[in-house]
Amino acid sequence: MSKIWQQLLNIWSRLEIAQRATIVLVMLGAVAGLFSMSYFVGKPSYRALASDLGQAQVAEIVAYLDTNHISYQLADRDTTVLVPSKDLYRLRNELAERELLTDSSKGFEILSKGNMWDSTFSEHKTYDRAVAGELERSFRELSGVRSARVLIDRPQPSPFLGDDSAKPKASIKLDMSTGRRLTERQIAGVVRLTAGAIAGLIPDRVEIMDNHGLLTQSAADSSAMMAQTTLDAESARDNYLTRKAQEQLDATLGPGRSMVKVTTKLDFNKRSTASSDPGKSVLLKENTTTNDEKNPIVSNGGVAGTQPNVEGAPAPAGGAQIGTKTMEETRNEYVVGKSTITQEDEVGRISAMTVSILLDHKNIKVAKKDEKGQPTSEMEEQRIEYTEAEQARFRDLVLNAIGYNSAKGLALKLETAEKVEPRFSATVQSMAMYREPALEVTQAGMTIPYMPGATADWIGYGLSAFVAITLLIIARGQLKRSHKAWSEAEARARVDEEQRRIDGQKPDPKVLEAREEESLRQRRADLKSQIKKRVLDDPASAAQIIRRWLHEG
Repeated sequence: MSKIWQQLLNIWSRLEIAQRATIVLVMLGAVAGLFSMSYFVGKPSYRALASDLGQAQVAEIVAYLDTNHISYQLADRDTTVLVPSKDLYRLRNELAERELLTDSSKGFEILSKGNMWDSTFSEHKTYDRAVAGELERSFRELSGVRSARVLIDRPQPSPFLGDDSAKPKASIKLDMSTGRRLTERQIAGVVRLTAGAIAGLIPDRVEIMDNHGLLTQSAADSSAMMAQTTLDAESARDNYLTRKAQEQLDATLGPGRSMVKVTTKLDFNKRSTASSDPGKSVLLKENTTTNDEKNPIVSNGGVAGTQPNVEGAPAPAGGAQIGTKTMEETRNEYVVGKSTITQEDEVGRISAMTVSILLDHKNIKVAKKDEKGQPTSEMEEQRIEYTEAEQARFRDLVLNAIGYNSAKGLALKLETAEKVEPRFSATVQSMAMYREPALEVTQAGMTIPYMPGATADWIGYGLSAFVAITLLIIARGQLKRSHKAWSEAEARARVDEEQRRIDGQKPDPKVLEAREEESLRQRRADLKSQIKKRVLDDPASAAQIIRRWLHEG
């Protein structure tokens, strides 16, 4: 072992500094690679057992893992539990049996666990817990909601009518993911869904809270909410119409050559009109009354003479006559036909619209003028305004795209022209729009004066290739010298071994002389090769040494 160590020391002493540095760096890299490999091979591979968990679920799972002495890691801000890969599926089965991976909320399935001895109060509370569980499951399906908790408070019915304290209330706690918030539309949906699922609950008695605090206001100003809703609707309509108008101009003039702004005013008042048609009538009832009247008629008949006409004279012989009188009265009752037509005005119709169109100057090619002002054969670009006819054409294009004329015509049907005309306007302006100066992009790399860009690039590529080849040649020479040094060290070791072997025999003077001559010849050859190498490496220093030798001689 000592001989091998001695040989290694001899070989190390004969190596150059660059060779020693190369060997040391290679050994350090090998040691670092072995250490990294052993570290990563021995380190267990962790995989996600469950993710996007709430704090309560994480605490229960971690407690179970600590009890069973299983290593774990928490990631994603303590919402994901990582366990070794070898234990992943076994732990999933065990936690699933204990219902630790699923959500603890229970819905209507808890109603099947009741018994006939439950009181009415217990049945009501169980039903409220089931409804709360179903609501929690629904809320967890919202984007960004990790967990939900719903509490329903239903006081005992009060014998007093109109007692607000006896009405049910609901409190909702939502655990949101990091950086996520519920929108106003989602909050309104949660309130409506809760109020619709719980009997007797009104939306005003629903409270919602997330990680950042209370989301529902206890007493919201209806007028302020209406104003905010109107503003949002008008802003959305303005953006929509502006985008449609801008798309039309961009397709015609090109991007960045125009700008459109549309401002609208929406009318949310609900109007309805009703009309009746009394032209038709229907007979509802007809009553006919008949009266028969009978009266006696006295006849003064007899022989013509004076006796019938004498007062107090006896009546003539004969019977009295009866007269009959019949009267009919018909009374008819009619129902007048009524056809009612109700028309409701559009809610959110456009009651006012302002359109502003800005056009950039157009580029035309004109003849370039000389110093005397005369046109030449050369052409140059010039920016001028659009003509009135062109502006009118672009104006009609934009107004038709956004329905300007339709909205104005509908407003004229409801109001007079004196009121509508000031609210609808469209203007077109043609002027030079501001353009940012183009930035000069300078390509990083070698810049050669008086050379085109492509030629300079190829010259740079050639220099890079030359440097790379030179480095490869130097590295190849370094390896050859290392191999030669190893070969020479092995040869010297063999010579020394042979010398030690023959030292025990009687030396022959001729053999010793021949050996010395061979050794001297070898040293001279080595010295010559070293001198030749030094001369080739540094000819100036070699010439200076020769001049000094000649001077001293």
